[in-house]
Amino acid sequence: MDWQGQKLAEQLMQIMLVSSAVVAFISGYVLGSFQIMLLIYAAGVLLTSLITVPNWPFLNHHPLKWLDPSEAEKHPKPVSANTSSKKKAGKKSMAETMSVSPTNFHPTNSSLPACCFLLKCIHRGQVLPTQFELLLHQHHCNRIILRVGLRQWTITVTDHSFEEGWDAFCEHNIVKRHDTLLLRHSGNLIFDVIHFCELQKQVLLPWTVPLPDLLHMNVVASRDDIHTPTRQQQVASSLRPNFCQDLSDSICFYQIFNSATPNSLKIPRFIDHFINGSKTPKLLINTGNKSTQIGVKHERLHQNWRGFILEHQLQHNETLVFVPESENIFTALIFDDTGVEKIFPWYHTFNIYSHA
Repeated sequence: MDWQGQKLAEQLMQIMLVSSAVVAFISGYVLGSFQIMLLIYAAGVLLTSLITVPNWPFLNHHPLKWLDPSEAEKHPKPVSANTSSKKKAGKKSMAETMSVSPTNFHPTNSSLPACCFLLKCIHRGQVLPTQFELLLHQHHCNRIILRVGLRQWTITVTDHSFEEGWDAFCEHNIVKRHDTLLLRHSGNLIFDVIHFCELQKQVLLPWTVPLPDLLHMNVVASRDDIHTPTRQQQVASSLRPNFCQDLSDSICFYQIFNSATPNSLKIPRFIDHFINGSKTPKLLINTGNKSTQIGVKHERLHQNWRGFILEHQLQHNETLVFVPESENIFTALIFDDTGVEKIFPWYHTFNIYSHA
């Protein structure tokens, strides 16, 4: 039974059960017999089972077409940033035709490290991504700086958890147990933070400002605990280093992909409010050097969303963070279940400066 057949079988089941119940009730009422009503309804249930449960030919008119092995090799396979890959990107996937690629598209090496991390259920003793801890080892330092807008806090990392300075950071930024933090490494173990509450939208505080431009900021902030020569490290991200975040009309939010509902993705009501005046509301979703227009219907991403899933090979429970550029333009970052941003060949590559 194919997917369309399952849908048809479910519709037939609902119609036949309701019809059987109506016919049974009317017959039992007219004849004044409760036994006849039950027998008619039981017969209706039996007939419904015979029609909808077996795998009849009329339920297999839309069989699934699996991708040939030769065609599968043409699709670029995403590599999580905490693993190394020796394969280079191949030809563009079929889903790429649904997207609008700029003329200056240059494939990148998907084995480059990521600079963005997502820490969920923030609390002491949490499991930190392997690549996040690798950064600490590379710098030979167990202290990081978390920067929220115009303020920053020094945090000590010990035994896979945040220790000294973490309580003060949580208190000042109203970080609760089930909140989520997006950390973007700006170099020298300094991380710019986007704070999400349990409702999956960005928390704005008086000192919150847009993400800083990494291309025009100081090469590296001075730190008293690191005294080694400055070097460059090439990283990759869906987010441009000179990304201009718009906080005037919209805020960041994230959604967790559920493979049980692959044809749509729910978006916050405030996003739908900005675009519902259009006859054909759409959002432009950027991932690196690639842009995809996705139609919005009833507060859900619908049109072209299936193609977006195939192109980015979304897996169950992966997280998509949407950072606004304007009311209807967002940059999407995709994080695997370990909290490391997935890297694709069309993502931006740039250098960050560190004392590592």
